[in-house]
Amino acid sequence: MTALARTHPLRRIPHAGSLGMILLLLVAGRLVNPSFLSPMNLWAVLSVSALLAVASAGQTLVILSGNQGIDLSVGAIMTLTALMVSGMAGSSDEAVPLTLAVVLALGALIGLANGIGVRFLALYPLVVTLGVSFVIEGLALVYAQSQPPQMPGPLIESIGIGRFFGIPWLVVIGAVMTVLMTLLLRFTRYGRQLYLVGSNIRAAQMAGVPVTRVVLTTYAASGLLAAVAGVLLYGYVASANLSIGAPYTMMTIAATVIGGTALSGGSGSFIGTVLGAVIFSLISNLLIMLGLGPALRYAISGLVLIAVLFATSRDAA
Repeated sequence: MTALARTHPLRRIPHAGSLGMILLLLVAGRLVNPSFLSPMNLWAVLSVSALLAVASAGQTLVILSGNQGIDLSVGAIMTLTALMVSGMAGSSDEAVPLTLAVVLALGALIGLANGIGVRFLALYPLVVTLGVSFVIEGLALVYAQSQPPQMPGPLIESIGIGRFFGIPWLVVIGAVMTVLMTLLLRFTRYGRQLYLVGSNIRAAQMAGVPVTRVVLTTYAASGLLAAVAGVLLYGYVASANLSIGAPYTMMTIAATVIGGTALSGGSGSFIGTVLGAVIFSLISNLLIMLGLGPALRYAISGLVLIAVLFATSRDAA
């Protein structure tokens, strides 16, 4: 990279590339369909982006932890969570507090199991989380057969599609999550330790960082946050099935990487992930405006991720 590129004014603007991509997508969407920039469509895009950002929060932590960390169980946890909330709470609000406590605790335990496999069994994160996702999918199938899915109650549904002073609750929740995650990563001991572990785990150990605690906490948090996203997803789509969370495994990885978090770990931010979620949602919405079917949209989204990974790897080189 030349000295001119290093000192280019745009490089001084945080997330300039992501912001530029969002602007281009907004202009392209307006050219494709004038209603693309309508308040209704923009709120819809932001709601989907917020849901994806919440689902990507744990994935961001895992990828930041380095050591080939990627959580492939996110989508399965979201599916199981949605099915359990549907079966346990149903259309009544009375059982919601207990149900949320159960599913969030279960999500954290599943994440902890991933962390134990990575840290104590010294298995590759991809292998551990993929295996755990298969187990979760089996449990989800058994649960779905014993507890037929139901429509969400007023509370869960209002969180999914309701508004707070005209702003969708999902957007409000996404904004709160962004603030909390940013504070966690920038101003807490855990955040500093996470970046150290992701940058160089051996150096972190020599510096006295409790690596085992950081890794276990990271994977447990990923499971917990995936469970939160599963609850929100259930309220948003007002139904639950065995494939409801499946696309989110790839989508969370895409949002995190598009947002600038390095797959090698130790570099990135949650704000970048949020912008990545917005970019991914804008692309999906634009493809819908073009009249493309779900299969083709999914394929093109995958090609976008490959292109971003290619560009990222070339920059790293």
